[in-house]
Amino acid sequence: MNIAKFNGDSFTSLMASKLRLHNFLYHSICLAALLLLSGCHAYILDDAQQDLRSSFTAGDYERSTQLLEKFKSDDVYKGKDAVLKNLESGMVHHFAGNYDSSNVFFDKSEKQIDDAYTKSISRGLASLLVNDNTLVYDGEPYEDVYLNAFKSLNYVQLGDWEAALVETRRMAFKMEQLDIRIKGLAEAFAQKDTTGKVDWSSGEVNIQNSAFSHYLAAVLYAKTGKPDDARIEFEKLGTALQEQSRLTERETSLKELERIREPQNYNVLISAFSGQAPIKQQEDFRLWLDAEDGEGSFYVKFSIPTIHLYPSRVYSIRAKIDETYIPLHLIEEMDVVSKEVYKAKKPVIYARSLLRATVKATGSTLIASSVRKENKGLGLLVDILGIIGQEATEKADLRGWQTMPGKAWMNVIELPPGNHPIEIQYLSRTGRVLFTEHQSITVEENTALELVESIYSQ
Repeated sequence: MNIAKFNGDSFTSLMASKLRLHNFLYHSICLAALLLLSGCHAYILDDAQQDLRSSFTAGDYERSTQLLEKFKSDDVYKGKDAVLKNLESGMVHHFAGNYDSSNVFFDKSEKQIDDAYTKSISRGLASLLVNDNTLVYDGEPYEDVYLNAFKSLNYVQLGDWEAALVETRRMAFKMEQLDIRIKGLAEAFAQKDTTGKVDWSSGEVNIQNSAFSHYLAAVLYAKTGKPDDARIEFEKLGTALQEQSRLTERETSLKELERIREPQNYNVLISAFSGQAPIKQQEDFRLWLDAEDGEGSFYVKFSIPTIHLYPSRVYSIRAKIDETYIPLHLIEEMDVVSKEVYKAKKPVIYARSLLRATVKATGSTLIASSVRKENKGLGLLVDILGIIGQEATEKADLRGWQTMPGKAWMNVIELPPGNHPIEIQYLSRTGRVLFTEHQSITVEENTALELVESIYSQ
């Protein structure tokens, strides 16, 4: 009788153990499948972004537009990638000459960046367990700055100088707030992190002025009869150039730019762009960490995005107009500034990646430990599956504005009324012409300022 009762209890206990084991495995497999699916989409988006970058840098804006439409129909850009989609669309339409459409997309991306940043502050670490690629892309801080630069150029092309000036002021304000913005993100994560395992401090932003914004603002203020405002912007331009010179080997002297303070001596602004946006690449780290109870160890893999400058072949740019050569001045190395801003955010990215990976690894280890108590061999299998799961699902977020140029060059010139052919020549370090873009410009008697734009991304 006692034996029968003992066997019945043992059977019930065995079945309960198997049920718990089944639940562990079921939920683990479901979670791994969801993370794996999100990781697969991230790779699809990475490939799509590379295709878009290639078509844009080749100057094939029609192909770029077609790709954006295809990505939309194929649902490559999910709702979480809306900022990215609108940034790319805004830039493609800008250089295709569709300035109104470009501003519509840039307006959307600017609002979405602001909304996403606000939510990321309030969300804190709530979404820590998911892959960063599953989160809403809130744009890099430098992307939020430079979208206003191209909105401003759009308005200049449309003849709305007041609106263009608003965008230069927004750009300048955002540059001044970069350090505060990045530190705010770090503090939000630190407040929500109860583990105490990582340092949430951010780096310092060593640049707070945009030469691009101050140059354009100085020109527009000068042309709208506001010499005092133009003078102030010109002084800020000098500060921006000094800040930038500390980051790069190239330096533009403020004295070379004095002509923009003489609005009666020019009626054409030439703006050219070279190179490409910085490139994000994935770097993986793998660690074996001791368990907190001192028994055994567990495996951690974390992946971080690293940023690299695109090695452009362009060393200088000049414009040939009516057999006269006009050198363009290197106003802003957007790629270098972007990398510097990213460096300040990098500690936050690293801390988040390490903590997320550690939490995932700890969860996997706990599941394996629980299973091992029921079945040692199966516990080992779960350990192995946990390692495979981390390898498959841990992926750095490589999303970024692919069509953003690398460097901005500008100069002003006075042209007489009439039609003028223009050659924008992009030169190598040795002075060899790498690429020439042919345009023409018509100057009227009453032309106050005509904008000529060009781009060569190699």
